[in-house]
Amino acid sequence: MEDKFSVKLAAHMNELEGLYGGPCSKQEITAAQEQLKLKFHKEFVDFLLKYGGGIVGSYYIYGLKRIPLMGNELWSVTQNTDFYKDKQQWPGIEEWYVISEDGLGNPIGIDPEGKVWVSDHDADFEKTKLADNFEEFLDKILSNTLYQ
Repeated sequence: MEDKFSVKLAAHMNELEGLYGGPCSKQEITAAQEQLKLKFHKEFVDFLLKYGGGIVGSYYIYGLKRIPLMGNELWSVTQNTDFYKDKQQWPGIEEWYVISEDGLGNPIGIDPEGKVWVSDHDADFEKTKLADNFEEFLDKILSNTLYQ
């Protein structure tokens, strides 16, 4: 993650206690990637190494460390990816890993190129690109410009 953005994100994550779960190990990240049979992009890995998962603005960012504010079910990137792909059989997200949702039950995921998308079940599972990468996605959340 870029320096200026890292400072902005760190300021947000440390604003209140409990906004992130704590650092992940490289072994935890590797195990999650193997479980999902995909590779996380560097920016997401950097986020996991530093925060483990967190709450950015009003969005849960699913990681590998549980945050009490997220509850006990469906708090991790692995659980949510499996939930949307296997249980829900959500069309069009087969190559994504699910990092959040939009508050309306729609998954937000990262594709193999690193782009961040939302798939809207109310719009016949239409996919809308939210950001070109994970850092831009978080920055848009922090600056309230995600849907602009």
